[in-house]
Amino acid sequence: MKQILFEYDKWVNVEDSTALFHLLKSIWRQSNSADLSEEFEENKTDKNYQPFLRFSKNEIRANNYVGFIQTANDLVEIYPKVFRNCPNKDKEDMLRHIFFWFSYCRKWKFPFSQAQLDRISIDEFPELIINLIANQFLSTVSNQPLTMYQPVEEAMQTPRGSINFKRYITNSVVSGNFQNIECDYEPFLFDNKVNRVIKYCSRFLMNQTRFTENLQMLQEVIFILDEVEDIPCNSYEVENITLNSFFDEYNQVLDSCKLVLSQQLYSSNTYDLSQWCLLFPMEYIFEDFVAGFLDEKFSNDWKVEYQKSNEYLSSNPKAFNMQHDIFLTSKNTGRKVIFDTKYKLREKNFKSDIKKGIAQADLYQMTSYAFRRGCTDIFLLYPNITEDINEPDIFEIISGFNTDNRVKIIAMEIPFWTERMLDINELENSLMKTLAKQIDKLKS
Repeated sequence: MKQILFEYDKWVNVEDSTALFHLLKSIWRQSNSADLSEEFEENKTDKNYQPFLRFSKNEIRANNYVGFIQTANDLVEIYPKVFRNCPNKDKEDMLRHIFFWFSYCRKWKFPFSQAQLDRISIDEFPELIINLIANQFLSTVSNQPLTMYQPVEEAMQTPRGSINFKRYITNSVVSGNFQNIECDYEPFLFDNKVNRVIKYCSRFLMNQTRFTENLQMLQEVIFILDEVEDIPCNSYEVENITLNSFFDEYNQVLDSCKLVLSQQLYSSNTYDLSQWCLLFPMEYIFEDFVAGFLDEKFSNDWKVEYQKSNEYLSSNPKAFNMQHDIFLTSKNTGRKVIFDTKYKLREKNFKSDIKKGIAQADLYQMTSYAFRRGCTDIFLLYPNITEDINEPDIFEIISGFNTDNRVKIIAMEIPFWTERMLDINELENSLMKTLAKQIDKLKS
């Protein structure tokens, strides 16, 4: 059964909710949630916890993750809530937005460009990703075959490379096989760890795709890598592979392999896996996107720091570590600015609310950060709720100790999406103008 969901939208039926629940629970526990340590710490005692979907009998509802879940019986695609109320929900445009956001993200490397998306037309999220990865694999291994030095540990009667005396004593001397000398050497091989990872991921994707074109490309990759040994691998092993910058295409291929392996469940039946997931928390994508955009567009005049956390709210005792989403410091004047991203859709009539749809806790948090940092300029950034961007709202906080100490908190929408997606550059330019208009005011 195929279902399309939006974050925090309606409940929908699935064919096998029990299997889907256990799959997501296992993925969450196996991942150890390295990038979301706080959420994992809070829920590590709950063995049934998983943050991806809500379950009620045979119905599911999306939380704050976007992406897809593919099992033997169900395909669930989850899209951002910013598109939830759009009258014309065009899947191609939504995917175009997601690719645009990922192009500026630093935490999650999404090694595909908008141009690659424009060349193909596939209306299923997982099949689109498989098509892009298969194209990337085939192009890379056929145009630039990779031969590299591969570390080998082997017992030999004729020494080669360097002798590992510790292993020699443990494996050979103790058992009386003095003639077997443990050696470490690095032959120049086509059968290396990079090609093994590519081959493993290709076989895995072959079991996920239903498109003939994707299957043929992956089969061709495996044919080219016929001399490479079939060895299972995981995302942690890929993380430890380092390549010279000369092999930039293979570094991008390894980024794709991490995507494939990051949410894969491992089983004794190596390749016969009916599930595949790619799920990303939208709060982090929004924050990472804004940080990457500011860094790329404004770094000439500003030092942009992401997740800056070198100060504590309490000096004595040193406690309550402050962590700012984005921290800017002027390279010319030293002026400090805090940007805090809020992936929340305020009500359409928020302008009539004296609080402007801002949570009181958010304002308290930003005020305390500002006074501790000696920072007078705070920005709360929200995604736009309509095509028309609302004007910023300004809150002035005056210190009770000294009325000259004032903090200005600017709550503003940024053009994060558009329903009239004709050219991604239009959205990019609109975002640039909106941010530049406010940042330029800080120079005066």
